[in-house]
Amino acid sequence: MKNGPPNAARLVVLCALLLFSRTGRAQQPARPPPSADLVEIRADSQQKAGDLYLLEGNVEIRYRGTTLTADEVTYNEASGAVEARGHVAFERDDDRLEAAEAHYNLRTGEGVFHQVEGTVGIPPKPTDSYLVTTNPFYFRGERVRRHGDGSYLVENGWVTNCQRGRPKWRLKTARAKIRPGHDARLYRSTFVLGGLPIFYLPFAALSLAEQPRQSGFLLPSIGNDSVRGTTVGTGFFWAINPHADLTLETQFFNQGGWTQSAEFRARPSVTSRVKVNYFGTINTRLSRRAGGQTDVRQNGQSAHIFAEGLLPGGFRGVLDITHLSSFRFRLGFAETFNEAVRSEVRADAFVSNNPGTFYFHGFFSRYQTFLQPIPETSVTLLTAPGLEFGTRPHWLDWLKKQPIYFSFDSSVSGLRRDEPRFQTPELVQRYSVYPRVTIPFRLGRYFGLTPTFGVRASRYSSRVVEDTSQPGGKRVLNQPLRRITEEVSVDLLFPSLQRIFDLGEQRYKHVIEPEATYRYVNGVRSFEEIIRFDEEDILTDTHEIEYALTQRLFVKESSDGQAEELVSLRVSQTYYFDPDLRGALRPGERNVVRSLISLTPFAFADEPRRFSPIISVLRLNPQGRYSGDFRLDFDTTKGKVLNTRVSGRVRVTKLVRFSVAHFVTRNRELLQPNANQLRLLAGYGQLYRQGFNAAVGVTWDLDRDFLPNQVAQVSYNWDCCGVAFSFRRLGLGPLRSQNEYRFTFTVANVGTFGTLRERERLF
Repeated sequence: MKNGPPNAARLVVLCALLLFSRTGRAQQPARPPPSADLVEIRADSQQKAGDLYLLEGNVEIRYRGTTLTADEVTYNEASGAVEARGHVAFERDDDRLEAAEAHYNLRTGEGVFHQVEGTVGIPPKPTDSYLVTTNPFYFRGERVRRHGDGSYLVENGWVTNCQRGRPKWRLKTARAKIRPGHDARLYRSTFVLGGLPIFYLPFAALSLAEQPRQSGFLLPSIGNDSVRGTTVGTGFFWAINPHADLTLETQFFNQGGWTQSAEFRARPSVTSRVKVNYFGTINTRLSRRAGGQTDVRQNGQSAHIFAEGLLPGGFRGVLDITHLSSFRFRLGFAETFNEAVRSEVRADAFVSNNPGTFYFHGFFSRYQTFLQPIPETSVTLLTAPGLEFGTRPHWLDWLKKQPIYFSFDSSVSGLRRDEPRFQTPELVQRYSVYPRVTIPFRLGRYFGLTPTFGVRASRYSSRVVEDTSQPGGKRVLNQPLRRITEEVSVDLLFPSLQRIFDLGEQRYKHVIEPEATYRYVNGVRSFEEIIRFDEEDILTDTHEIEYALTQRLFVKESSDGQAEELVSLRVSQTYYFDPDLRGALRPGERNVVRSLISLTPFAFADEPRRFSPIISVLRLNPQGRYSGDFRLDFDTTKGKVLNTRVSGRVRVTKLVRFSVAHFVTRNRELLQPNANQLRLLAGYGQLYRQGFNAAVGVTWDLDRDFLPNQVAQVSYNWDCCGVAFSFRRLGLGPLRSQNEYRFTFTVANVGTFGTLRERERLF
């Protein structure tokens, strides 16, 4: 600390004070200055000579929200200059500086502080999306200059957001500019972890906003796996404006190849949002030896665009488009097991309006499902464009005592189908209109009957026929096909049976709800010639009745509390008066028609039948801590269980949770591939919670005694930083059998150094 100039100034002030001989009393405020703003001064000893004040002992000066305390202060009333020495403390808004010496001007807000420790800014709001600390931003410097705009220039110091004492991380810097509430910009800095220098940064920027968000290069990432070797990556984040940002990242593999990714997010208005993701690879391959060298290229790209917003005239628009260049690419680079095994790709865009009981939809859609990766085959369905118009049930008040509701649906579409067996050479036109009338009746006090009568008329501009001369055995003819059906459905309404009983302070209610629905469809001809585009094209003649019984158990904690459902059990089945659906159900084939899939998503019909499987669904939700469901499909015709699904989730404490799921499919391979998988997930804490956190996930194929997916993640977070480790094994056959090791070091409110991505989190 330099003592020459302050001591000289002090001698001048003392001489002036001896000449004027004016002494103030301890803790007595000096007279306010002639200006309109009041400077409040308190001190154990006050002496004044002209415009100069010499203040000693517990000095405190307040002016325009600024508080300055010190052991000794020289204050110039005319200029507003303050020279403070000994235990100097400066406070303004959320800023606090402690220094050995300060030269500060109350009027301009500018000053210089020596040997400084300080905190600035408001701590950001906590969130589970990234690591956040409520510690203030803390810095030290040999010399700190405060500017009139509230910013600070720190020389030869360091910054951190750890607690005082021995910070776990800090950035040593030759020069730093700190703007409270905005950012800190550091020049020629070194990142120090503990006491060990890690890397040098010529420039670094840290966000000090309440919601940390700062443009700049991301910390580099390093990882390793058994296929690509060591991976090194980096990225750039651009905060375009308060409502939009862009993240660009890339990774390089020492086994050859590199990846690119981009994410754009925006909120153009309160009622709209946009999100765009892109991921691509270049010059990457997967080689395996199995009786020779196999070289499988996995170059590719994937993109997802989502946008929604309100449009003029009461319209709402949504854009949800996914692009995937190849299924091999997804298997090779998907970041999660569920994403890797998903074989579907969807693209949808629509505008809609719902004035009153009417509705209007204009849409575009593309659906692609991959059948196998090598050789790659798929089925693609395209609708470009599609228009729908209709009305929801509307009360026709012609009869005062008997309500009648009218509704109708209409659509016009251009459709295309591309599959290994055939493809439509051009867009197939499809027109459809479906008016109907619903008439509810009351049968006495407890029963009801609600029939719906309708006529559905459809026209297709092309049809598909059997042709053994074609490679796929099918051929599309440019010949129109008409379908006119009469449809009747009747809902039988039964009274619900219920009983209320008390156990201690809780009240329970048991409810039994019987259901029955009769359906009749007639008029579907040439069913095999209808090209399948969506569920409208798998309508068949049927004569059936579906019946079900649902039991529910509710609990109510107190007389004014809300009743919650604890348990529900639904058992349902369908009886077909016409076993082969008037010839639409073909023996020895996998039949997918509307009357079959309305009950269960699992195919079960490869021959005519009277009864569908019995579908049982049990759901448990005892007051939020526990939840589970059980599904069983039992085929009475074959006398066997076809499918079962058991899943449960337990939250033992606020931090400990466990989930398990078991899926079993036992049917003919023609109908459904057999499967027997067990999935387990256990977790403690949250990825960014302070302290120790861990999660483990396993997928076990019991039939093959094989683990296609294993993931373990462990993290430990301090008050201002944290570390996370991840191990993952993916066994997806010859295209991907891989062990991945990932590490991430996270600096609170700043970012991460590592390769553990957001979508890979188990927490």
